Amino acid sequence: MRPIPDSGVLNEADAFRQASRMLNACSETMMSVPAVVNAAFALELYLKSLNIEWQVADPATLGDRKARLASRKPLQTGHAPSKLFGALDQKIRSELEQKYQEQHQGFARATLEQSIASYDGLFQDWRYIFEGHAKAVDLSELFAVLAFFSDTLKHMPQQWA
Repeated sequence: MRPIPDSGVLNEADAFRQASRMLNACSETMMSVPAVVNAAFALELYLKSLNIEWQVADPATLGDRKARLASRKPLQTGHAPSKLFGALDQKIRSELEQKYQEQHQGFARATLEQSIASYDGLFQDWRYIFEGHAKAVDLSELFAVLAFFSDTLKHMPQQWA
């Protein structure tokens, strides 16, 4: 059983998005790394909110007749946005791609899938920036992608799979 999107995970994604924007607004340059890491993690959570399975506790073990949510588990784990996007139901991927096309004409990347793939490795590379693997990132474009997910998922009617 799983809700699409999972509102709890969606709220967490929004919190990391907002934290990233607040860190980016700081005048201190040392805040740029946490801003990117939080933005990358928000993208991961938006994608995972579409692919979370609920684990329900057995009512018999709880001493009553009501089942309770025990935990949430992503059906696809990891940090690579392209892998998380690829694991979504085809119907959801198509809906997101169509909405992205309608709203983001003229962006550097023609498709949502291309945009998402461009952020593969971002979380790990910026989280460990001292290792020297971090690539440049256009935060305004990443923030636009995050805004797309936030707005689109909040207006998506919840489905159950």
